[in-house]
Amino acid sequence: MPKREIEGDWVLGWPDRKRPAIIPGKDAEGRVINGRAPVTELAGLITPTEAYYIVNQLEAPEPVHPDDWRLAIKGEVERSFELDLESLMKLPGRSVRAVTECAGNDAGFFDYLRKGARKPSRVNQQDMQKRAQQRVKGELPSDEEISSESTTTCAVSAGEFTGAPLVEVLERAGIKPGAVCVRAQGFDTGHPDTAVIYRSVGTRDFEIPDPGVIHYEKALPLEKALDPDTILAWAQNGEYLWHVHGSPVRLIVPGWSGNWWVKWLEELEVMSSMPKPFYQREYFVYGESAQDPDKPPLMAMGVRNIITEPIDEDSPLPRGSHVIRGRAWSGKGAITRVEISLDEGKTWTDAHIEEPRERWLWRRWSYLWEVDKPGQYKIMARATDETGRVQPQTPWNFQRKHFDWIVPTDITII
Repeated sequence: MPKREIEGDWVLGWPDRKRPAIIPGKDAEGRVINGRAPVTELAGLITPTEAYYIVNQLEAPEPVHPDDWRLAIKGEVERSFELDLESLMKLPGRSVRAVTECAGNDAGFFDYLRKGARKPSRVNQQDMQKRAQQRVKGELPSDEEISSESTTTCAVSAGEFTGAPLVEVLERAGIKPGAVCVRAQGFDTGHPDTAVIYRSVGTRDFEIPDPGVIHYEKALPLEKALDPDTILAWAQNGEYLWHVHGSPVRLIVPGWSGNWWVKWLEELEVMSSMPKPFYQREYFVYGESAQDPDKPPLMAMGVRNIITEPIDEDSPLPRGSHVIRGRAWSGKGAITRVEISLDEGKTWTDAHIEEPRERWLWRRWSYLWEVDKPGQYKIMARATDETGRVQPQTPWNFQRKHFDWIVPTDITII
């Protein structure tokens, strides 16, 4: 029987290969409110919009029509004003290609490497629909779910974002001396979802302060706000932003984890002292424990590298030639080197790194593995960025954020 090559109205030319799409969770009205990307199934550098991972900390708001959208700029500025979308789009534009990664992506590997817990899969194992239903109903997951759930490499994607540099807006407002940060606020509101925070720690055995109904907001240090690659984006992957990704305008903060990329932007406030938003004080922080008095906010990601082919589930493999492939990226600059080890880290060999080399985009790499002996193998890969940082960079922390340790792929050769 001939293989089917048609999906909808399109002849794809790839028999039996469906286009990649997120693993979604939907609300009671059937709208997607969260989702994980099929990272190991993707080719190339850019994640299709329909396959881009989705995380919302508060309730997804109702859409605002682009013609009705306004952005307020206020605070420690010479001139407070409002921008509509047409005015924003008249400013000098910029496109940035960057990785968006949830701060908790791969968190389960901390426990695997540090405590000998069950090894997570690179393939999504989470029931996103169950998560969505619990969220809509305001239900907490059980203690067993919280303690046993293991996050996967599916809360990361890469895209091209088009907009205007934030610095262009701030220069028109005129920043007053003494300013230290820009508070960015979205028009989404709600109570923080404590289930998400408990999941990140792996227990409910601590108290989370209730801030009431809040807007999502982050206070971006001025130096990062003035980086020309920090942009106010209205487009993603060549089309206007989808609502679930922050339409009409979202903040793009390359190199920093996704919690800084404020969606549904409505207000920018330049401030002379650093405020303490909930998602900068209680969540998305480092620390040894929930009681740690020193819990600085997460900012730039470490040096990240994942093996996408083969993965554990591909085992066993026959003797012969196998291509090892992966992606590497960093929170502080372009990847300059990727090394492979097949002897549990005793020796390392350089992998081939593909072009292009971009500051914030991940790089594809490959290594041809000739194996003629059956047995158990651990494939390891580590990356180096242009600042000289070598993977890993981030220590264990109680919320299990910004994981960047070296995870072996376990393969049996027969």
